[in-house]
Amino acid sequence: MTGEWFLQQTIVDGEIVLTRVLTEEEARQQLRLIRQGELEETDYYMLTDVYNSLTSTQQTELTTFRQGLRDLPASSDPFNPNYPTRPSWL
Repeated sequence: MTGEWFLQQTIVDGEIVLTRVLTEEEARQQLRLIRQGELEETDYYMLTDVYNSLTSTQQTELTTFRQGLRDLPASSDPFNPNYPTRPSWL
């Protein structure tokens, strides 16, 4: 996922111009919403029975991914966030 979701495209003199349509705080709020959705999608895997059925590699990948999601809104640049890599098995 890239930070292009906050840009508006217009054509000026035949050239595409990208304009920010969110303030920094609004961008951080959007990141929190995206993060919350991703965390909710992976909550199931954190149930004890499910988590314990994962391999140790999967547990590490899941834990790292979810921590990266929690750290996302604190990103220094909300317009170009460093999204964590989603494990391929999710």
